Amino acid sequence: MFQKATKTQSKLRLALSGPSGSGKTYSALAIAQHLGKTIALLDTEHGSASKYADRFDFDVCNLDDFHPSNYIKLIKAASSAEYDVIIIDSLSHAWFWELDQTSKAANSFMAWGNVRPLERALVDAMLGSPSHVIATMRTKTEWVIEENAKGKAAPRKIGTAPIQASNIEYEFDLAGELDLNHILTISKSRCPDLSNTTHHHPSKELADRLINWLTDGSPAPESAQSKCDRVKAAREEAGVDTESVRILIKNQFGRTSPKQLTSEQCDQIIELISQR
Repeated sequence: MFQKATKTQSKLRLALSGPSGSGKTYSALAIAQHLGKTIALLDTEHGSASKYADRFDFDVCNLDDFHPSNYIKLIKAASSAEYDVIIIDSLSHAWFWELDQTSKAANSFMAWGNVRPLERALVDAMLGSPSHVIATMRTKTEWVIEENAKGKAAPRKIGTAPIQASNIEYEFDLAGELDLNHILTISKSRCPDLSNTTHHHPSKELADRLINWLTDGSPAPESAQSKCDRVKAAREEAGVDTESVRILIKNQFGRTSPKQLTSEQCDQIIELISQR
């Protein structure tokens, strides 16, 4: 039934897009270092993020197979390891994989029918993570002719639409575009104070504003993943098998999974497991 809406604390979901050279990876790391102490970066760019290891403290996992399930596996691994921030650099490579798979199929309509659920599962993994998530995306590049400081016509490279599934930006709290001057323009924001703002070399100032917005509200309920992880850790420590825990949950609360329990009920199950 309906109940009064309340603002709860949440984790960041930020999309950064831009052309090559706009500073997507650097900006993601610069923002992330002020959101939390531990950063996990999923690198699809042939190890390029590690070139910033002298400037930022982060852990990296290089990915060269861009099947969405591999993204999901790493996001879940980083979430389970309780990293404060997860950077996906870049999300566009999952889209490249989808395009490649559908282009090879004899029936593209049926192929997209098989690919879309994978795409949705990847989005759900990002949204369901208990960590802050920053995803970078490449943009299509175009050249425009503009008048330079000397009054002469000169070409300038600009980024247009993200190379990603249509309307992917709607899945994020904030989406912004970086240009070659490293200026981030927030084009979509659920934080009213940041709508249509610009940030040169985005870093601490933007991160602080994001933290103020994200932490304003009542404490967020524990995620389903967190409850599952806590029960699993207790089960493994006590040497109890999965089926025994399932039966215990069923007998105690009439449920079949920790996901269906409240945090308090999870605490009770963990206590019962520890007594075995």
